[in-house]
Amino acid sequence: MKPTVKERFWSKVNKDGPVPEYRPELGPCWLWTAGLGSKGYGCFFMDGRSVNAHRVSFEWVNGPIPQGLQPDHLCRVHPCVRPSHLEAVTPRENLMRGETLAAANVLKTHCPLGHPYSEQNTKIDFKRGICYCRTCCNEATKSWKRRVGYKSHQPKGTYAVS
Repeated sequence: MKPTVKERFWSKVNKDGPVPEYRPELGPCWLWTAGLGSKGYGCFFMDGRSVNAHRVSFEWVNGPIPQGLQPDHLCRVHPCVRPSHLEAVTPRENLMRGETLAAANVLKTHCPLGHPYSEQNTKIDFKRGICYCRTCCNEATKSWKRRVGYKSHQPKGTYAVS
Protein backbone atom coordinates (compact mmCIF):
# COMPACT_ATOMS: atom_id res chain seq x y z
CA MET A 1 0.00 0.00 0.00
CA LYS A 2 1.42 3.36 -1.06
CA PRO A 3 1.47 6.02 1.74
CA THR A 4 -0.66 9.14 1.33
CA VAL A 5 1.00 12.53 0.83
CA LYS A 6 0.27 13.44 4.46
CA GLU A 7 1.69 10.14 5.75
CA ARG A 8 4.80 10.65 3.65
CA PHE A 9 5.14 14.26 4.90
CA TRP A 10 4.70 13.53 8.61
CA SER A 11 7.10 10.56 8.44
CA LYS A 12 9.83 13.15 7.80
CA VAL A 13 9.06 15.19 10.95
CA ASN A 14 10.61 14.83 14.41
CA LYS A 15 8.03 16.15 16.87
CA ASP A 16 10.50 15.89 19.76
CA GLY A 17 12.64 18.82 18.62
CA PRO A 18 14.23 21.41 20.90
CA VAL A 19 12.32 24.14 22.71
CA PRO A 20 13.34 27.40 21.00
CA GLU A 21 15.45 29.67 23.22
CA TYR A 22 13.88 32.72 21.56
CA ARG A 23 10.28 31.72 22.42
CA PRO A 24 10.21 28.81 24.94
CA GLU A 25 6.48 29.31 25.59
CA LEU A 26 5.79 27.93 22.09
CA GLY A 27 6.87 24.44 23.11
CA PRO A 28 9.15 22.12 21.13
CA CYS A 29 9.81 22.58 17.44
CA TRP A 30 8.79 19.92 14.96
CA LEU A 31 11.93 19.50 12.90
CA TRP A 32 12.04 18.53 9.26
CA THR A 33 14.38 15.53 8.97
CA ALA A 34 14.54 15.25 5.17
CA GLY A 35 16.26 17.55 2.70
CA LEU A 36 16.85 21.22 3.43
CA GLY A 37 17.17 24.06 0.95
CA SER A 38 20.03 26.57 0.88
CA LYS A 39 18.36 28.78 3.52
CA GLY A 40 17.67 25.90 5.89
CA TYR A 41 13.95 25.41 5.14
CA GLY A 42 12.61 21.88 4.62
CA CYS A 43 12.01 20.74 1.04
CA PHE A 44 9.15 18.35 0.23
CA PHE A 45 8.33 16.88 -3.18
CA MET A 46 4.60 17.17 -3.82
CA ASP A 47 2.47 17.42 -6.97
CA GLY A 48 5.53 17.02 -9.16
CA ARG A 49 7.55 19.86 -7.63
CA SER A 50 9.62 20.79 -4.60
CA VAL A 51 7.84 22.99 -2.05
CA ASN A 52 8.80 24.46 1.32
CA ALA A 53 7.74 22.01 4.02
CA HIS A 54 6.74 24.71 6.52
CA ARG A 55 4.34 26.23 3.95
CA VAL A 56 2.68 22.84 3.39
CA SER A 57 2.25 22.28 7.12
CA PHE A 58 0.87 25.79 7.63
CA GLU A 59 -1.65 25.47 4.79
CA TRP A 60 -2.89 22.03 5.88
CA VAL A 61 -3.85 23.48 9.27
CA ASN A 62 -4.77 27.10 8.43
CA GLY A 63 -5.82 27.00 4.79
CA PRO A 64 -4.18 28.85 1.91
CA ILE A 65 -1.72 31.61 2.74
CA PRO A 66 -3.42 34.91 1.83
CA GLN A 67 -2.07 36.82 -1.17
CA GLY A 68 0.80 39.10 -0.17
CA LEU A 69 1.59 37.22 3.06
CA GLN A 70 4.21 34.62 3.96
CA PRO A 71 4.66 32.26 6.90
CA ASP A 72 7.00 33.58 9.58
CA HIS A 73 8.76 31.22 12.00
CA LEU A 74 7.89 32.59 15.45
CA CYS A 75 10.49 30.21 16.88
CA ARG A 76 13.19 31.42 14.43
CA VAL A 77 14.07 27.79 13.62
CA HIS A 78 14.01 27.38 9.82
CA PRO A 79 13.59 23.57 9.67
CA CYS A 80 10.58 23.76 12.04
CA VAL A 81 7.24 22.76 10.47
CA ARG A 82 5.02 22.99 13.57
CA PRO A 83 1.94 24.97 12.43
CA SER A 84 1.57 26.75 15.79
CA HIS A 85 5.11 28.11 15.34
CA LEU A 86 4.13 29.79 12.06
CA GLU A 87 2.18 32.98 11.42
CA ALA A 88 1.17 34.57 8.09
CA VAL A 89 2.62 38.09 7.92
CA THR A 90 3.67 40.62 5.30
CA PRO A 91 7.20 40.30 3.89
CA ARG A 92 8.12 43.56 5.67
CA GLU A 93 6.87 42.26 9.03
CA ASN A 94 8.78 39.02 8.49
CA LEU A 95 11.95 40.97 7.69
CA MET A 96 11.56 43.31 10.66
CA ARG A 97 11.11 40.38 13.08
CA GLY A 98 14.34 38.78 11.96
CA GLU A 99 17.91 39.38 13.01
CA THR A 100 18.83 41.32 9.88
CA LEU A 101 20.67 44.57 9.28
CA ALA A 102 17.45 46.13 7.97
CA ALA A 103 15.58 45.20 11.16
CA ALA A 104 18.35 46.59 13.36
CA ASN A 105 18.48 49.85 11.40
CA VAL A 106 14.72 50.43 11.64
CA LEU A 107 14.98 50.38 15.42
CA LYS A 108 17.62 53.12 15.51
CA THR A 109 16.27 56.49 16.66
CA HIS A 110 19.58 58.40 16.97
CA CYS A 111 22.91 58.47 15.14
CA PRO A 112 26.06 57.25 16.93
CA LEU A 113 26.72 60.83 18.14
CA GLY A 114 23.21 61.18 19.59
CA HIS A 115 21.48 63.31 16.96
CA PRO A 116 17.86 62.23 16.32
CA TYR A 117 16.99 60.43 13.10
CA SER A 118 14.10 62.62 12.03
CA GLU A 119 12.70 63.40 8.61
CA GLN A 120 14.57 66.72 8.58
CA ASN A 121 17.85 65.32 9.93
CA THR A 122 18.11 62.12 7.86
CA LYS A 123 19.67 61.92 4.43
CA ILE A 124 18.99 58.69 2.50
CA ASP A 125 21.26 57.29 -0.20
CA PHE A 126 18.79 55.01 -2.00
CA LYS A 127 21.43 53.61 -4.38
CA ARG A 128 23.57 52.31 -1.52
CA GLY A 129 20.72 51.76 0.96
CA ILE A 130 22.34 53.91 3.64
CA CYS A 131 20.96 56.64 5.90
CA TYR A 132 23.08 59.55 7.10
CA CYS A 133 22.67 62.06 9.91
CA ARG A 134 22.57 65.51 8.25
CA THR A 135 24.00 67.20 11.37
CA CYS A 136 27.02 64.87 11.38
CA CYS A 137 27.52 65.29 7.61
CA ASN A 138 27.42 69.09 7.93
CA GLU A 139 29.85 69.07 10.86
CA ALA A 140 32.23 66.75 8.97
CA THR A 141 32.16 69.04 5.92
CA LYS A 142 32.90 72.14 8.04
CA SER A 143 35.76 70.32 9.78
CA TRP A 144 37.24 69.23 6.44
CA LYS A 145 37.06 72.78 5.08
CA ARG A 146 38.91 74.10 8.16
CA ARG A 147 41.60 71.41 7.90
CA VAL A 148 42.40 71.95 4.23
CA GLY A 149 42.04 75.72 4.35
CA TYR A 150 39.16 75.64 1.90
CA LYS A 151 38.02 79.04 0.77
CA SER A 152 34.74 79.54 -1.04
CA HIS A 153 34.98 80.86 -4.57
CA GLN A 154 35.45 84.57 -5.03
CA PRO A 155 32.40 86.63 -5.93
CA LYS A 156 31.89 87.35 -9.64
CA GLY A 157 33.64 90.44 -10.94
CA THR A 158 36.59 90.28 -8.54
CA TYR A 159 39.98 89.21 -9.72
CA ALA A 160 43.26 88.65 -8.00
CA VAL A 161 45.81 91.26 -9.00
CA SER A 162 49.39 90.18 -9.42
